[in-house]
Formats: sequence, C-alpha cells, structure tokens
Amino acid sequence: MKPIIGILGSNMNFPSPVFSSVEKFYVNTAYINAVQLNGGIPLAVPVSENEEDLVSILKLCHGVLVPGGEDVDPKFYGENPHPTIGTIRPDMDSFILSALDICFKHNIPVFGVCRGLQIINIALGGTLYQDMSLYEGETILHNQTYDRSYTVHKADIKAGSLLHSIFGAEEIMVNTMHHQAIKDLGRGLSATALAPDDIIEAIESDNNQIFAVQWHPEELIHSTPEMNKLFLHFILNMAAKHTPGF
Repeated sequence: MKPIIGILGSNMNFPSPVFSSVEKFYVNTAYINAVQLNGGIPLAVPVSENEEDLVSILKLCHGVLVPGGEDVDPKFYGENPHPTIGTIRPDMDSFILSALDICFKHNIPVFGVCRGLQIINIALGGTLYQDMSLYEGETILHNQTYDRSYTVHKADIKAGSLLHSIFGAEEIMVNTMHHQAIKDLGRGLSATALAPDDIIEAIESDNNQIFAVQWHPEELIHSTPEMNKLFLHFILNMAAKHTPGF
C-alpha cells in the first residue's frame, strides 16, 4: 500500500457571478500532484475545531504535509502585531497547531512548506520576523513576482544534515514567496539551509520526525526535477516507515 499523506487544508470564501459567495475547503493542486508523482496517496485534511475528528483523520496518515498560506497570528509566539504584518487567520493557526500537536505526540512524520516551516517553528516555541524589514541587516529578494516555477536565489546546505543527504549538494537554487522568516528556532530544531543573507531556508528536528523548507518545492517538480527528492524522501523514507493508528 502506498503511504497516505495528509495535506492540511484551508477554507476560503469564493465569490460567484451568479450566486452569493460560498465558503469552500481546498488544497492546492501542486501539493496533490507532488505527492502523487512521488509515490504517495494525498488525503486532504479538512479544517476542524473538533479535536476528536482531527485525531481520527490523522490516524489514517503515514505522514502529514503542512502547506503554505497566510501570516501566522503573532499572538501565538507572544508578540503584538507589527504594522507590516499581512493577512492573518487565527482559526487556521489553531487548526494547524492542533494537528501538529497530535503529530508530535504520536510520532507522525511532518514535512512543512513555507508557512508550514514557520508554524512548525512556532509550535515548538520559536519566533518569527513579522516582516523581512525587521531583519538585522540587508536582505535579498524573498518575495518573487515572476512565475512560481522559477528559481531566483541559492540556499547553502549544512554539511551532515538530512537536507544534504537528500540533495547530495552543498547548495541548491530555490524559488521564494515569503515576507516573514524564522527569528528564534524552536525546541529541538536545527537550521540546515541558509539564503545568502543568512535567512533560514530549511529546518529539521533532532529526532528525525520533522523537516521543512521555506521555499515551494511543489511548484518546482517539473522545472527543477531534483525537488522531487524532498517528496520522495518524506514519502518513502519517513512516512512509509510510520504505522498509522495510535
């Protein structure tokens, strides 16, 4: 049986030219494609405030993918909102933090992408720069406007890290679509890749349960095929070794 990968979903109001707007649940197609292409079965996990239901769904999963999205409400890391903060979704934050708590307690492998990296860090007691303008020192471009499948800057990979073993390289080119970044690392996490301005581009946990990247590899699986290695490792080397149910 192929590993089942839970992809944490989101809700959004979709306007209609004919009817009144309606709230829908969705998962970006790029995540579904990346999971399917690399040997997994995607399972969209609906937003829920019912922890019992969430536990029942996550019991089915070999691994959980935490996708990108809006800014995380800074109250979850003990800060007041800065004027530069973007859209926040506290309801989504609570849902994802609850899902992560279940994953951490039951050793479900976790892979985070962009906002996923940031909220994993927060879940483990870390903090963020609410905007790149608050970073100490000059920064390079971190919010590209060109096509999402285009890589714009390099990331230097830490020798001996999981990321290094996945790519077999000391640096890679990545895309970039974020205006926030990790400031203080959470418990048990290490930075395993840095941008040229030393912004953290990847993290992994000391217990090998978690890894996450700041870029969007799901948008690069065709234009930059080596990005499939991230999904292959997560699905076949991490998730496949986890037995669902607890």
